Amino acid sequence: MDSRTVLLLLGTAALVYAKSFECGSSSVCDGVVSTVYEKFKSTVVNNTFKVYNSTHYEWLSYDGWYHNIGHPDWGGADMPMERKEPAAYGDGVYEIAGKDRPVTVLISNMTQFGFTGNGSRTRTGFFIFFGQQVVEEMLDVQLPGCIPEYENMPVPKCHPLFDPNCQSERFIPFLRSRFDFRTGYSPSNPRQQLNEITPWFDGTLVYGPFKGWADALRAYTRGELAANIQDAPLYLQVPAVNTIGLPYANAPPPANHTLLSVNRFWTIGNPRGNENPFLQSMQILWFRVHNMWARYLVKYAKNNNLGEEWLDDEFIFNRARHFTIATYQHIVYDEWMPVFLRSKLLRLNRTTIPEYESNPGYSLYYGRTGYNPSINPQIAHAFQTSAMRFGHTMVTPGIWRRVLRTSPTDSCLFGSTATKPNSYLNMVGLKPQGSRTTVPGDTGDLNQYPMTQIASYLRANSLNQNSGAHQDFLSFLYNDSHNINPVPPDPAVHLYNMEVNPNQPNFTQKYTYGDAPAQYFSVRTCNSYFNPQGPIIATNVDPLFLGMASQRCEREDFIITPDLRGNVFGPLDFSRRDLMAINMQRARDHGLPDYNTIRAAFGLPRLSGFEQLNPYYGVRPDVTENIERLREVYNNDVNKCDMWTCSILETTDNGPGTLFSEVLFDQFMRIRHGDRFWYENWKENKQFSEDEFYAIKNMTLKKILLLITNISDFDISDTPLQFNENTVCPQPFQLTEFFMDDCSALQSRDYYADSGSDWMVPFIWGLVFIYIAIVILVMFLMASYNKHSRIALQAALQPKYLMKIDGEDIMTGVGQVIIATEEKADLKSTNRPISFKVGPGKRIVLHAGGVILRTIDLRNQTNIVIQRSNDNPLYLVIKIANEYDIIIRCQIPLDRTALQTKLTNYCSLVGIGVTIEEHPKSVMLRTAFTKKDRQYLLETFFRAVFQQGGQEGNASIQPQILECELTRSEFADAMGLKEDSLFVEQMFQLIDKDGNGFISFREFLDMSVIFSKGSPDDKLKLMFDMYDANKSGFLHRDQFKKMLKSMMELVNATVSAEQMDSLIDSMFVAAGFQSKQELTLGDFNLMLRDHKEELSGAHLNITGFDVEIPEVEGAKKDLSGASSGTLPSRLRQKETAPARARRTIIRAYSKKRSHKQPQGELPEGNDVNENITSIPTEHHTVTNSRIVQQFYVLKRYIENNRLNIFYLSLFFLISAGIFVERAYYYSTETEHGGLRRIAGYGVTITRGAASGMMWTYSILLITMSRNFITYLRETPFNYYVPFDSYITFHKIVAFTGLLFTITHCIGHGLNFYHISTETASDLSCIFREVYFRTHYLPSFLYWIFLTMTGFSAILLTLITIIIFVFATQYARRYAFQAFWFTHHWYVLFYVFMFLHGSGRLVQDPLFGNFFLGPVCVYTLDKIIGVSRKKASVSVTRAEMLPSGVVALHMKRPTGFEFKAGQWVRVACSKLNPEEYHPFTISSAPHEEEMTMHVRAIGPWTHNIREVYDPVNLQGAPYPKLSIDGPFGEGHQDWYQLMLPSWLELGLASLHFHPSSRTLFTNTTLGHEFNARRCTSCGSPVPRSSMSGSPM
Repeated sequence: MDSRTVLLLLGTAALVYAKSFECGSSSVCDGVVSTVYEKFKSTVVNNTFKVYNSTHYEWLSYDGWYHNIGHPDWGGADMPMERKEPAAYGDGVYEIAGKDRPVTVLISNMTQFGFTGNGSRTRTGFFIFFGQQVVEEMLDVQLPGCIPEYENMPVPKCHPLFDPNCQSERFIPFLRSRFDFRTGYSPSNPRQQLNEITPWFDGTLVYGPFKGWADALRAYTRGELAANIQDAPLYLQVPAVNTIGLPYANAPPPANHTLLSVNRFWTIGNPRGNENPFLQSMQILWFRVHNMWARYLVKYAKNNNLGEEWLDDEFIFNRARHFTIATYQHIVYDEWMPVFLRSKLLRLNRTTIPEYESNPGYSLYYGRTGYNPSINPQIAHAFQTSAMRFGHTMVTPGIWRRVLRTSPTDSCLFGSTATKPNSYLNMVGLKPQGSRTTVPGDTGDLNQYPMTQIASYLRANSLNQNSGAHQDFLSFLYNDSHNINPVPPDPAVHLYNMEVNPNQPNFTQKYTYGDAPAQYFSVRTCNSYFNPQGPIIATNVDPLFLGMASQRCEREDFIITPDLRGNVFGPLDFSRRDLMAINMQRARDHGLPDYNTIRAAFGLPRLSGFEQLNPYYGVRPDVTENIERLREVYNNDVNKCDMWTCSILETTDNGPGTLFSEVLFDQFMRIRHGDRFWYENWKENKQFSEDEFYAIKNMTLKKILLLITNISDFDISDTPLQFNENTVCPQPFQLTEFFMDDCSALQSRDYYADSGSDWMVPFIWGLVFIYIAIVILVMFLMASYNKHSRIALQAALQPKYLMKIDGEDIMTGVGQVIIATEEKADLKSTNRPISFKVGPGKRIVLHAGGVILRTIDLRNQTNIVIQRSNDNPLYLVIKIANEYDIIIRCQIPLDRTALQTKLTNYCSLVGIGVTIEEHPKSVMLRTAFTKKDRQYLLETFFRAVFQQGGQEGNASIQPQILECELTRSEFADAMGLKEDSLFVEQMFQLIDKDGNGFISFREFLDMSVIFSKGSPDDKLKLMFDMYDANKSGFLHRDQFKKMLKSMMELVNATVSAEQMDSLIDSMFVAAGFQSKQELTLGDFNLMLRDHKEELSGAHLNITGFDVEIPEVEGAKKDLSGASSGTLPSRLRQKETAPARARRTIIRAYSKKRSHKQPQGELPEGNDVNENITSIPTEHHTVTNSRIVQQFYVLKRYIENNRLNIFYLSLFFLISAGIFVERAYYYSTETEHGGLRRIAGYGVTITRGAASGMMWTYSILLITMSRNFITYLRETPFNYYVPFDSYITFHKIVAFTGLLFTITHCIGHGLNFYHISTETASDLSCIFREVYFRTHYLPSFLYWIFLTMTGFSAILLTLITIIIFVFATQYARRYAFQAFWFTHHWYVLFYVFMFLHGSGRLVQDPLFGNFFLGPVCVYTLDKIIGVSRKKASVSVTRAEMLPSGVVALHMKRPTGFEFKAGQWVRVACSKLNPEEYHPFTISSAPHEEEMTMHVRAIGPWTHNIREVYDPVNLQGAPYPKLSIDGPFGEGHQDWYQLMLPSWLELGLASLHFHPSSRTLFTNTTLGHEFNARRCTSCGSPVPRSSMSGSPM
């Protein structure tokens, strides 16, 4: 029955009850209470009942504490159980016992099998189910341990119930009990299991295990418990519906194998009280008893005018609770227990339990019994695991329901035994017809005995219940397992005595069965598990009480009903289990020793053989046969027999055998005599008056039933727990499985597949990968859009740019400028859009955005080659002699055709031939002569020139070198000068002797020989010839002026025309040539005679190529005079021209200022600082071995990056240590933890990776603290920490965090599989912070989307993917705004990191431990940044420089201080005021203006160039900039660099580098700098030498 049906029935019943009884006014309600009061007085207290006139009582606790003042925890809930026998764990500490004993399922099937139908002689069904609620009152050890520990029970192959298809490898799930974590560490402290509730008889099954539970059950009116209809008569009341969701045990009902809502249950005290209708009927019984006492007490208080406090709900509730508990104690010990322990009482020669005041063996003092504070009442292991389970042998397969009679003469009407045909009914012809089950020839009279017919049929047909599979099972046992000779029991043997004795007096009355209404059908035990309310709602509990009182329970023997042995309820994954196997496995779980050892522990003698177990051995065939089978199962070793197995065979008709009865009697007596609040201790505990005590004593179970039900006195016997000759309406026959509905079959559940995880897990992973692909696609689309937008913008601005570049555009047929892409075959990442211009003259210009990218001189070309791709219509390669190839990819095929046509036409026009070739694209790209190839050829060219120039003879030269010729631009690049330089023009013309426009190898060699070996006169002649353009033999004054001007260009010196004229005039006057306008070669030599020594050391200095120039023989390395700019004469002849230029600058600016000289004026004279320190160098001969060379490269790399390597190594070691520590902890320290046991080593990986993520993502905040890093750079820490590498470190840390994230996600992918295969109870145990209603089965989607951990993990994954995808170099270059926006999601990222850990699914949050320090630093850094207002500056001038560089000149903000080399964050008001980009300040700190040089690389920098292009502004003011900073970088420490590092700066950067400009100013003003010690030089660099050394 599903929950909706139950609620519907409840609602219907409520309406019926409301119609039959309405209590709308207080007078009516008082009438109800009065009725109860009068009935109670007449039935129980004989109208003499009096109570204490006091409201001061000591209320009982709900958790069992303080029942013993000296030991307040004795009897407390959730306390360790009592161990009266030695522990026998497998390892002596905690491992399950009995590993050397047979499999429990085998023992159950071989020794406790048989057919039901043998009724008990003296005990009723009421007795056995009353006993179940006694057990539920005093112990509950059914909750599994947390962490779950599985000791699954193997199922023997071909087991008829659990393996009918002989699949083998089947197991019945078994979870070990909860235990005290303080135990289980050593043999002296073995594991101790916990009793979830109190052992006292204190009303736990009525009021719940703790006060909060009891409060949820109360009605808070008149001290009553909440009912379906609060003011209804007691016989109509049932507990209220569980709308608040109390966590009752809620296994899936095996009948329909599905989880139902826990809200369908009624609010009762016993968490397991909904197991079956019979147990729940007992719950209703005691629920009504409480309300009965509450109503009586209210009426008594009113009748006796005891005051308002007597009518207080809290007082009434607690007093009614006291009376209910006392009543319960009385019924259990005085009515139920004498029937249960009859065998023990017979040995004591008693028929009743020993009196409370005279019970030997439980006395504190001699002669005194009663309450004994030295007795610990806690439940013994032997009692819980075995002895108290004795009642299982008496459980029936079902319960009759009997219709209430209105008079003693009415017939006893029982319900049908089945609701549908079953296998046994079909065998013998029993068929349900309508509402009545009939047997052929049955007249409905008792004279017809259907059981006789059944027995005859079974004997005649030799029926074997377990035919087929059971025979295979027995055969398997005999052949493969325990060598047991299978003797299948004859089913008919146990059916002879199943008939009702017709000679009993009450059997003379007429009765029928099956004629009752359909809803009175007999309830099958196995099909009613956790579906208890249907039968009660249909008929109320009265028919159940009557049926149980009229029915015999099963006989006290070794046979267990199949409803327990094989068909007891189980979890979803195994809906049916063997309770007898569980009994034995539970005893082993608790470490119980063997049967004989426990006998000795309880003072009983050991048995030497199985035949001593039962006195009927050898007398009764069934007993003898079963003991023999037991002997074979245990291999004739009684000392290995489990307590349950051997003790159940001690059973006789009187009840439990010797061991069970001793254990049971001891436990019940310890509970009674250890309880300070026991009702019979009323004289000491003052809980009751004498009248109250005797009123309780006068109570009987029958009186209770009469008070709380609609049962009549004549309709139930005086002893409902006992079956005897006075039993009213005894059962028609003993119920057996033959006449009842079949138990539903065993079912299982695949938690992984049934929860959708089998498709959901791959689906989620698929979505993640699709999401990654979408994010990457979006990034590429945004980048592509930006690139095309830039191209479109360039096309729109093309007319403006074209006006600035001379030449004719190459256009399409419709007049649009062709924009193609130049590709680099060896550098694909440097592809760039270009356009073409031709002319003026013979040249081709490649340009983009108004910037000339390359100029190709065609003046000396006769033919060019154009290659077309025949398999790709977009590609074109232009080959020109002495130039590297131009590889073009057009946008459309028409552009390629137009480009080819225009170039062909132009070449024809200027007289250059064109050769057209077609090749596959792959061939074209493979054979292309790239810039890299040309660079290598030129390096080889120069190397060969200098090698040839240093030898007397001709060395062998490769042919391609001899054929190589330099273009004008390549010659200028080699000289380190501009192509349009006057010196380059004159030198090129001089060297190009054949006038072909190129410099051949021989021509360049001749010039290099002159510079390397020629005399000063040769070099003067070379200079003379350079500027004697017409070769007249004379050098005009203007030509001499031109020569000097070109020399000034070499050193970047600028002089005015007046200054140049004055200089030339003075030189002519000094030489005596003031009247001459032209100079001969002799005059030229005479004029420069004083500089011949310097010219002797002039050499060529080739820059930009990896060429080592040979030294002049005999030269010595001595830098004396370097700082002053003066060299000894022996060194001046070895000095190269560029070196001379450097020295010239040094000589000009390194003179010390006189102290008397005014500030800012340059010194005069030739005073030079003489304090010069030589820096020695060492020569090393390096072998040509590649391995050795690589070793030296590695060594130098380590030396240069030792700090970075150290801190990176430290970072990776810490990261690895954090990962390993967590992984080790979850692998070893929590090896037996729940998640570790379920997920295996997957959890170790995920937890290690999680800690790695916490560490790395926290450290990222440190690398983002720019102000903090800038400050630390100016402290001594800068010498020990590479702060300048923090951006690189930021990327490395982020990438490490990403690796941890990927590992974490993959690990959880594995963990989710394992988690998805677990039961809900296991998951609730493992994940303590997640609570599940007992009917809720969490699915994969629950963990992903409905937990904070799962949901935040999804968001974290999405955010992480977005951040990292848009942080790639490609995205930063082409989609910077997206990068900027997504990178600021780090705030959300950290928020979700905290939320992710707050779920506490696996462990307490640890992220704060890593995050606290970095976030404090970062917060302070942000506060500093916010407190420093961002400055808004005006741009005064913008210069468009080559290579896409724009120089921005800004008005320096007031109070803005910075150091040379520092950088700022810049935003443009016209683009995006909040989008900041970092740029180095290129101006010096002393300058009034502040400048920055921005190179157009990405979208933002291209936009900046276009925004500040004067052509685009057309006179409009420049947009303002916002700057934030400054921030520190390595360049600001230029004055601390060593000499070798400074030399590497070179001459080319001196004109714009802020460090050099600062140095220039300070040396000019005579300032000094403290230099670091040059460790590689062996001596410190003096402060004064620092002014010249950088140059």
